[in-house]
Amino acid sequence: MKLTEKTYPYLKNPIYECQAENGLRVVLIPKKDFHETYAIMTVDFGSVDNRFTSSGGIKFYPTGIAHFLEHKLFETEDGGDILQEFAKYGANANAYTSFNQTSYLFSTTEDVRQPLALLQKMVREAHFTDESVEREKEIISQEIDMYADDPDHRLYLGILKSLYPNTALAEDIAGTITSIHEISAATLRENFQQFYQPNIMTLVVMGDIDVSQVLDWIDIYQAENQVTQEKLPVAIPIQKEAVIDHGKESWEVALPKLAIGLRGNDSIAKGKEQYYRVCLSFLLAMLIGRTSKRYQTLYETNKIDHSLSFHIEVQQGYHFVAVTGDTAEPITVSSQLRKAFLNFEWDEDVTQEHFQILKNEMYGEFIRGLNSSEFTVGYFVSHFSETESIFDIPELLTSLTLEDVLMVGRQFMGQCDVADFMIFPK
Repeated sequence: MKLTEKTYPYLKNPIYECQAENGLRVVLIPKKDFHETYAIMTVDFGSVDNRFTSSGGIKFYPTGIAHFLEHKLFETEDGGDILQEFAKYGANANAYTSFNQTSYLFSTTEDVRQPLALLQKMVREAHFTDESVEREKEIISQEIDMYADDPDHRLYLGILKSLYPNTALAEDIAGTITSIHEISAATLRENFQQFYQPNIMTLVVMGDIDVSQVLDWIDIYQAENQVTQEKLPVAIPIQKEAVIDHGKESWEVALPKLAIGLRGNDSIAKGKEQYYRVCLSFLLAMLIGRTSKRYQTLYETNKIDHSLSFHIEVQQGYHFVAVTGDTAEPITVSSQLRKAFLNFEWDEDVTQEHFQILKNEMYGEFIRGLNSSEFTVGYFVSHFSETESIFDIPELLTSLTLEDVLMVGRQFMGQCDVADFMIFPK
């Protein structure tokens, strides 16, 4: 594999990238002063990837199948738990599924070669039986029930159901009790064979590593694992129905909970997702962040507490903003925030001075975050593309202007659909 070396003025060491013959993307981040090595293997297959076209026609799978498959890949050939295999090498392993990806990871302060080989092996081999799949359904059912009892999770899921009704985005990443019981060992194997291909995987290793040595280890393993599915299925885009303007439910909460969702309907050029996301982050921070006058006024008048926050999701095919928080006056606060979003250009908090304060703050937070392997590697694979990586963010922050933020704001706010969802005490 031929390495590409990238240097950044704020990093002591270069970042190395390459692509194996089978298509696997590899990123090596040497950190000589780190005692822990962190590695993550990510496949571009997540909870929304349950409807697609292939040579066999249109395929539909139950929601939650990507998360279910994540669980089952921890099963060894003899029915054991691969976590114990990692532990033998002094490594802690885990995994998680998002809307568009599934990631498997480990961290260790010991030799990295064996757990790195195990990580690559687990995403290329699937060992499970009909009986073990049936047992797993009960485990995942308990997980779904646990999240259903979390009011903050219910709130977030509620606003997604309002923004994207009758889609995979409107369902828990783990699926529903009904959907997971429709999953079989056969459908899991079919999804594994179609999507767990190295040409849509990314492997990132960060720590006190010998780059040449680690690359040789990866090269040896990947040489034996060629692509078996030359033509990948094509995901069917998320279909947008009319948003549900106002949703509500009663639950066992001490204070009402409010979620406001903004569903983007504008087009984002491929390769511009990070730029778009950062601009929206600035806009939301100026309008409702803790340095804004609006936040301070709402907080001082006891209309909100410190729970008010926002999440921005930007992917090709869907993008949205979700604002959530506890408030004694959800209807009033929703009205005020919605007006602020739609009239952002005339807002007293959207100023050059405020923008510069946030630029300095975000730059500092980002640089500090690079001291965390979990932050760096996790954020990298979540937002990695052929043209962008998180290591470009400092340069982006330096060159970004208030007009850039306003331009993206006009593009997003001018075409978005808005909804709210509330949870009231029983």
